[in-house]
Amino acid sequence: MTVDAPQHHDTPKSVTWSWRAVVLSYGALLVLFTIDGFLTWMRGAPVAVAFVLWALRIIPLSIFLPGLRRRSPRMVTWLSFAILLYFIHAVMTAFVPGEALYGTVYALLCAAIFTSVIVWIRQMRKHYQISLQNPRQ
Repeated sequence: MTVDAPQHHDTPKSVTWSWRAVVLSYGALLVLFTIDGFLTWMRGAPVAVAFVLWALRIIPLSIFLPGLRRRSPRMVTWLSFAILLYFIHAVMTAFVPGEALYGTVYALLCAAIFTSVIVWIRQMRKHYQISLQNPRQ
């Protein structure tokens, strides 16, 4: 059972802006992967290979979409853990010759997601007194 964030009209700006940062950086990472998949195909890779490489990056992230739509603090917390695996891959990609720009942008987007998730969770817990350990609180 997950705890969904209350949807009040008196939500503080810090919660709203940190949530927007989460969604923007998450969407930007999905767009980056889509552009890279397209460029992989344009560089001469077969369509099936480009699609599989794209899907291997997108599908694990798409698991978190239902929780993001509900603004579930627990699901968003799990996103922050999963994004660390992407960050490790991004740093390794940044050191591949010819992939420095892509790897750097990839790492920065991962860091942006992680940071904005942490800020959003802290602001949510502060404003709504939500506990992530006990979902009934």
